[in-house]
Amino acid sequence: MFRRLRDLFKRTEPAEEKLELSFDDLPGWLDAREEEINAGLSDATAPSREAISGTLEHLAEAIARMETAGGEEGVHPRLRDISKKALPQFTKSMGQILSREPSGDPEAFYATAAEILKSALKAMKGQGKYLSSLYPDEMKEVRTAVRDLGREINTMTEAVGGAQADRQQVNAVRELYESLTGTREEYTAASGQVRDYGAALEDLDREIRKAEEDLAVLKLRPDYARQQEIEERIRELDAADEEVEREIAALRTPAIHLFRKAEKVAGKAGEDATAKAIGRVLDAYTAPLPEDEDTLVGLTESVMPATLAMIRRGDLALKNQEEISLFSDTDTLPSGIRQVVRRQKEVREQRASLEETRAALPSVVDEQRLAATLAELQREREAKAAARTRAESQQEILLTSYAADRERLRSGTAALAGHDVEIDIPDLTTS
Repeated sequence: MFRRLRDLFKRTEPAEEKLELSFDDLPGWLDAREEEINAGLSDATAPSREAISGTLEHLAEAIARMETAGGEEGVHPRLRDISKKALPQFTKSMGQILSREPSGDPEAFYATAAEILKSALKAMKGQGKYLSSLYPDEMKEVRTAVRDLGREINTMTEAVGGAQADRQQVNAVRELYESLTGTREEYTAASGQVRDYGAALEDLDREIRKAEEDLAVLKLRPDYARQQEIEERIRELDAADEEVEREIAALRTPAIHLFRKAEKVAGKAGEDATAKAIGRVLDAYTAPLPEDEDTLVGLTESVMPATLAMIRRGDLALKNQEEISLFSDTDTLPSGIRQVVRRQKEVREQRASLEETRAALPSVVDEQRLAATLAELQREREAKAAARTRAESQQEILLTSYAADRERLRSGTAALAGHDVEIDIPDLTTS
């Protein structure tokens, strides 16, 4: 039946005519198609709905007659008793079922009628199965009515299912239309972002070039030459500081090694005061060296006599040339420590003074400001470039999605119309 309904729809237009629609016309056309589907369904199901209403009235009348029926003669008393007890329950149940009168649009009517049929069949398989012997004619009438009801509902099933399938096609095409519309809006927004980020990158490039030019001009100023001289001297002092650190290590490493052994020797010998004094020296040598060389030198001088005494007694052996050089007398190690610590202090004081002089130069202040500005501009440019790349990638994704949805929309519309449809679907634009 629904195939005939679809054929009827097809005959509303010339068979060879191609339907032409603009993109903006599509929603109205879909609304009209949905109205045609609904109207066609109403027409196609009208006979069945009328027949169902009549059948339900007939069934209600049959149930009403059963309530007053006397029943067949000659039925076994026990079966008669069972049937008499089942009858009120059956008629009450059927009365409740039939109180739901199908109404509304065809699909609502169909749903109610199908539920009535389902409930009626259940009642007949329940209490109704005990009634056929005592009420054969009445139950035959009931069964005939229920069978007629089922036949008409089956007839409606095809029409309702076909209409629902066509309506799903309408909804699918409508969703594609909405998807394309949304994609167009997203593409326009992404294109706007690409333009905005592009303009921002041009501005940033100009600002970066200006900062780089200002830095280049800065290097031509006389105070910048002075800055270079100071920085070169600072590098020399840094190298000198590294050399002093190596000299300190050359003194401290063998001294720490020997003093540790000396502390153990003093401890084993019960010379607790000496061991504690050497322990204080070790603490000073393993910590960062103090700026006041006198403190470290004084600690070292205080333990040198006891340490040399251990060496002379053979309690403490010198293992290498460094130890022999530093612990042959009481003055070599303290003097060496005094010299390197003092020299390191002098180097660092000179460097600090040059740093102050350098920091006060206008060129340094301007260079730091320009360098900070340039770094910030470059970070901002990287962020804007990454954002533009993401927007461009989004454009590509949307282009691919739009092309696929456009083809699905055309094929879906043609399937819904039953013939070729030409839809003017605009391309994606950046405006």
